Amino acid sequence: MKKFAIYHKPLVSFIAVFFTLLTMSSVEAAKSKNIKKLLETRQCKGCNLKNANLSGLHLRQTNLQDANLEGANLNGADLRGAFLKDADLTEADLRNARLEDANLEDVKLDRAKLNNTVVNYRTVIEQKWRQIYQIINGKPNKNLQAADLAGANFDGLDLRNFDFQGANLQGASFQGALLKGANFNQANLEDTDLFISDLRSANLSEANLQSSSLQAVDLREANLNQANLTKANLSNSYLETAQLENANLRKADLARAILINANLSNAQLYDANLFAAQLKSVNFEGVNLQKADLTGADISDSILTNGLLRKTKLEGASLRVMNLKGTNLSGLNLSNVDFSGIDLSNTNLSKANLSGANLQGTNLSNADLTKTDLTGANLTKANLSNANLSFTDFTNANLFQTILSGIKLDFTNFCDATMPNGSKRQC
Repeated sequence: MKKFAIYHKPLVSFIAVFFTLLTMSSVEAAKSKNIKKLLETRQCKGCNLKNANLSGLHLRQTNLQDANLEGANLNGADLRGAFLKDADLTEADLRNARLEDANLEDVKLDRAKLNNTVVNYRTVIEQKWRQIYQIINGKPNKNLQAADLAGANFDGLDLRNFDFQGANLQGASFQGALLKGANFNQANLEDTDLFISDLRSANLSEANLQSSSLQAVDLREANLNQANLTKANLSNSYLETAQLENANLRKADLARAILINANLSNAQLYDANLFAAQLKSVNFEGVNLQKADLTGADISDSILTNGLLRKTKLEGASLRVMNLKGTNLSGLNLSNVDFSGIDLSNTNLSKANLSGANLQGTNLSNADLTKTDLTGANLTKANLSNANLSFTDFTNANLFQTILSGIKLDFTNFCDATMPNGSKRQC
């Protein structure tokens, strides 16, 4: 049985690839046949023309009822008088297409490109899409409060200072759009694509941005207080001085995001990805960072009062000049973290991994370091007065000029450690 699995695996793979290519070839052949039928008979009801290239074609008064035109290229096509009822034009390119007198009743136009598309008053089209068409083609009303704009394609548009308060924008696309100062308060932006858009000083308070793409978006000085950003992609985004108080960022991706001076007080960051994020001078007061990944992040000079850090990943992070006084850091992996000069007095660090950590000049007075791993850590000039060092491992640690007055020692390991007077402790 084993030989059969080994020697026939390449054959099975070949057969799978062969049938995949055969299926693709059959689909393309059928599509070509449908295009030929459309051009010759003007009739293609229910045809599969997905991703078909129909750019610039003369398709006047054709019957495309219930046709699948998803992703089709209809740029510059002449569709005057065409019957497109119930057709699927999702993500289709209708730029420069002529749709005068066409019937687009119940047509799916989600994320379709409508720039420079020509329609007239006899074009049968849902009022929602006529409004979206007008916004795209320069005849907008800036007051769009509570408007239904779900699935609209606003890529690259200048929508600065527009009012989208309470609007339904679910599944819409704003790639590269100018949205500075726009109002999205309480708007539904779930599954929206805002890639590289400009949202500086925008109001997104209480907005629903769940599962939205905000990659490389400029959100400096934006208001995101109480916004729902669950599972949102904010990687490489600019959030300097942004307001995120009470925001829900559970499982959000903030890898390499810049959040310098941002306010995240009482935000929910459970299981969020903050890998290599710039979090200098951020207000984390009352933040839930359980299971969050802060590997390599710069959290220096930030406030973390009453924050939850259970199972948080902090390897290689910089926590310089932070006030973590009284914080529970027990059991965390804090290897190679930079804690230099910060206040860790009265902190619970029991069973934490601080191997290779930089604790130079750190205040660890009255800290609980029971069963803590400090192998290879730099504790030069640190203050460990009255700390509990029971079962603590200081192997190869540097304790030069460290204050150890009033400490509790019980099975503490100083093997090869540099002691406060500069001497080397023998194993």
